[in-house]
Amino acid sequence: MKSMNRTAIALSLGVLAGLPGAALAQAGHDAHHPGTPPAQVQQAPVPTPPSGQMAGMQGMMPEQCQAMMQAMAPECMSAMHQMMQGGMMQGMMGAPNEGAAPANESLPEFTRAYVESMNEMHGPMMDGVMADDPDVAFVRGMIPHHQGAIDMARIVQQYGDDPQTRAWADQIIAAQEAEIAEMQAWLEAKAGDAPSPFAQTGGTVYSANEGGNSISAFDLGTGAFVTVTIPVAPHNVDLTPDGKLLLAVGDPAAEGDHGSDGHGHGAEGAAEGLLVILDPRDLSAPTATVTVGSHPAHVVADRQGRAFVSLAGGNEIAVVDLAKAEVIGRIATGDYPHGLRLSPDESQLYVANVEDGSVSVIDTQDLTEVARIPVGAAPVQVGFTPSGDQVYVSLRDENRVAVIDTASREVTNRIDVGPNPIQMVATPDGAYVYVANQGTDAEPNNTVSVIDTATGQVVKTLTTGGGAHGVSVSTDGAFVFVTNIADDTVSIIDVGSQDVVKTLPVGDRPNGIVYGGAAR
Repeated sequence: MKSMNRTAIALSLGVLAGLPGAALAQAGHDAHHPGTPPAQVQQAPVPTPPSGQMAGMQGMMPEQCQAMMQAMAPECMSAMHQMMQGGMMQGMMGAPNEGAAPANESLPEFTRAYVESMNEMHGPMMDGVMADDPDVAFVRGMIPHHQGAIDMARIVQQYGDDPQTRAWADQIIAAQEAEIAEMQAWLEAKAGDAPSPFAQTGGTVYSANEGGNSISAFDLGTGAFVTVTIPVAPHNVDLTPDGKLLLAVGDPAAEGDHGSDGHGHGAEGAAEGLLVILDPRDLSAPTATVTVGSHPAHVVADRQGRAFVSLAGGNEIAVVDLAKAEVIGRIATGDYPHGLRLSPDESQLYVANVEDGSVSVIDTQDLTEVARIPVGAAPVQVGFTPSGDQVYVSLRDENRVAVIDTASREVTNRIDVGPNPIQMVATPDGAYVYVANQGTDAEPNNTVSVIDTATGQVVKTLTTGGGAHGVSVSTDGAFVFVTNIADDTVSIIDVGSQDVVKTLPVGDRPNGIVYGGAAR
């Protein structure tokens, strides 16, 4: 029944979104359109939907939503009729609209960004207005509505060039953020809404949405969420140690295509890949882009202001000076370098070479490979323990994780995990390593293996979304974040309870993920 209610609400929201421009602009002028109201535009009359259809839809809605429908102007009813004839209603109900071109192929980039921001808003809005109390429903629905306005304002800041629209965007962001804070405080005080379970941890989680050419950011403290389009199909993201720069790597957006098995780089004839540098406080536009080489897979940054980018198509690591935004060195590796991580003291860089079953050890001062360790079939990513004594390596084609002793540079253990493990991360106390088991395109897996580092055994297997891929952990060790490439979601795991406590919809095919907090 709840899904039927949500569908009915979606129809009413869709009507509001599809109102003729003048009517909608007049209805929402004060909040989102500062300045002089636009002139009225004459619309040709069209028939209204049959009363039986409207009555049926209203019967599925909560009382406050029925009131919204009854209060709609005649032009709103006409808009609904137009959308029903054009197939929009069928699309909302899940039926295909034959002949319609896919949005990603038929729309300009900025339009896709607007559409994605609206899609992200509608679900939380519908959940919000399902509250039994009309005041609570209003506030819970308006918070994601305001966040949607903020997201749209940031999109026009990224793509628009008119000073007036950018000024309006600035006003909207400031006003809506202030109102969101007031509404959240009201809900906590008046409606008994508990504060976010992530508020004490704080910080922001960033996911690289390779299929959507975008990055999603979720603020753990406020619950604010935004997805922004960037110039690459990002396979991975990282933050500089001081948290001041967000780095994303991938092939140019028009050409990026990464297979869900972690082995999609390397198509011949593709354009050179890019490192995109962003300000995490303002994701509206990159601060710089750097051409790095063939099919960049992962990126990590050190405290010296350098970024290391694995180039799967070039069998090398590109070293980038972030201040200058230019490549300052290249380091040869094994075949098809993919995941990479710096040792805790940043003296060494370990790189997983997928095709030759090895891990390269790089001296970060001399920028040379000093060792190559055979580990097993298809190593995809590496992960240090906080002490730096051990490195865990995912062996995708063995369904195992290898453990390297960094002193001897030898494999000391192999641990069975789930199907096709990809990324992993150790908790800050070194007690556990979380391994994302992605599975395949045909059979996506939805598990994370939890390894006890003291015993070298899997102590728990958690269920996440489909195609578990990227993993990151909060600085305080309270939460682990997992991208689910087949479900377009991020799972948040409470380390204390070892349970998934939230599933967050993000962009299309999320791959890499990184947490950034004040104490990072």
